[in-house]
Amino acid sequence: MKIKAALILCALLAVTGLVLALLSPGPAPGPPLENEPGAETAPSPERTEETTIRNLTRSRLSYRLTPSRGKEPPAGESVIAPRAVHRHRTKVALEIRFFNGLEEQTFTLDPGSAYTFRYDEDGRPQIFLGSHGRTDAADLAPFVPTPQVVVDRMLELVEVTASDVVYDLGCGDGRIVITAAQRYGARGVGIDIDRDLIRRAQADALERGVTPLVRFLVRDVLKADFSPATVVTLYLLPESNELLRPRLEKQLAAGARVVCHNYTVPGWEGSETRSVVLEDDAGGEHKIFVYER
Repeated sequence: MKIKAALILCALLAVTGLVLALLSPGPAPGPPLENEPGAETAPSPERTEETTIRNLTRSRLSYRLTPSRGKEPPAGESVIAPRAVHRHRTKVALEIRFFNGLEEQTFTLDPGSAYTFRYDEDGRPQIFLGSHGRTDAADLAPFVPTPQVVVDRMLELVEVTASDVVYDLGCGDGRIVITAAQRYGARGVGIDIDRDLIRRAQADALERGVTPLVRFLVRDVLKADFSPATVVTLYLLPESNELLRPRLEKQLAAGARVVCHNYTVPGWEGSETRSVVLEDDAGGEHKIFVYER
């Protein structure tokens, strides 16, 4: 009898709750949608990111970090040794101050980005955007897309044909290899250490219908095998081209062509078979250098 009474009581409570729920006015309306007049968007919660700083100069450098919006305590004075990488966890942009041997420099570093101390054209330490913060691979250059007009001219100057195998070392979004396949029917391989850029290149190759002709590999260029190349394209910094030169000389067969955007290969000065200067659509000046092995 007690069990039956309990079951009846539970049933009565359930019915009462259902009636009250039906009579309730329900939850208050939420804020207006983003595309409605008067909509206000709440700031998204800040995520902690890792900002990396690499020293590719030959000197120990001192720098001081300060949060751009004062939400974190200053990081204080840091000293970074040559070839070292410092990692800073932050939710906000950081202001970096350092002495370049002549005057104090100040720049803003975005959270989650990689930066590198390199020498500028006057031989003074300067902070530049880097490509990654890994310690197991060299930072050869940040990703800066090559304008399509420059891509086209690079491939014209090395006279790419369907019988060529084009390797782009530090391929970024893969546009050089994709253009060579689409325009000339050439096979190609793009190599980059950035997995996200390789995914973008693969997606673009699929969209343009050239996947049977091209491959994209996540690799450290300085450890990659590119010996099948008949054409190598480069848009790296001078010191990176210098690091690559022994591998180019060892791996490339006689007759292979190397075409560089903006920077020569140190040690090969004066051996260019062709060089041109051209402007992109925005009026920027670009240099192209061609070498033949």
